[in-house]
Amino acid sequence: MKKILLIGQDGMLGGELYERLCKEYEVVSTTLQTLDICNKEDVIKKAKDEKPYFIINCAAYTNVDACETNFEIANKVNGIALENIAEAAKQVDATLVHISTDYVFNGELEIEKAYTEDMMPDPVTAYGKTKLLGEENAKKAEKYYILRTAWLYGHGGKNFVKTMLTLAETKKELNVVCDQNGSPTSTTTLCEIIEQILEKEPEYGIYHSTNEGFTTWYEFAKTIFEEAGVDMKVNPVTSEEYPSPTKRPKNSKLSKEKLHNIGIFPANYVDALREYLKGGI
Repeated sequence: MKKILLIGQDGMLGGELYERLCKEYEVVSTTLQTLDICNKEDVIKKAKDEKPYFIINCAAYTNVDACETNFEIANKVNGIALENIAEAAKQVDATLVHISTDYVFNGELEIEKAYTEDMMPDPVTAYGKTKLLGEENAKKAEKYYILRTAWLYGHGGKNFVKTMLTLAETKKELNVVCDQNGSPTSTTTLCEIIEQILEKEPEYGIYHSTNEGFTTWYEFAKTIFEEAGVDMKVNPVTSEEYPSPTKRPKNSKLSKEKLHNIGIFPANYVDALREYLKGGI
């Protein structure tokens, strides 16, 4: 049985991934309290003690707006720490699986197109810049899979689906931005992609990993209420009408062609949403 060192079990993705992987692998997990990924000696010692076949990093500073004001901390966690994890992986000859984001792009690609893995990153936010540094450092492991995801939601964490349904309990109508495009992605789908990557061990590199299909936040909100059987008026607004401390990408579409080429076909985002809602928010 192959051994996995799972970093970040206390996160939304890490928690679900841990439960799933334990059925097929010997899994050792860490949390924010049990491993400081910013401490190189601690990370390397953990890897040498466990000698895993895979190291999966789900730890991240994901509050996009807070990254703008807490750049130093975000850069340590999302960027610099990956050099420690990559070095640890290299020293024990483990394969590193790292979760990244659509924010490594500037989000200005023509809306009818989707980003492919070979397109040049150009982050315009603090979050995107720290995650791109993380990608560059993750590559130092030499044996690595970088999985870029987007619009992630799941059980056990703050997310758009939960926010919409919670707001519906006290609001009669909601304003949601209609000019940002992407693929809502459930943690369950991302877990399934990770599991297939571990099983197939395809060519090392970057893989865009989201649910199939594209939509806007406005259309997704309407779909959430429709699937949940909630009567809610949703008004479309532009990004300019709904200002944010961080510039949100207009185009977060990630092409899944590279995943398809290795035989991985993620679920459509509507089907994934239905499954998520069955388990309650």
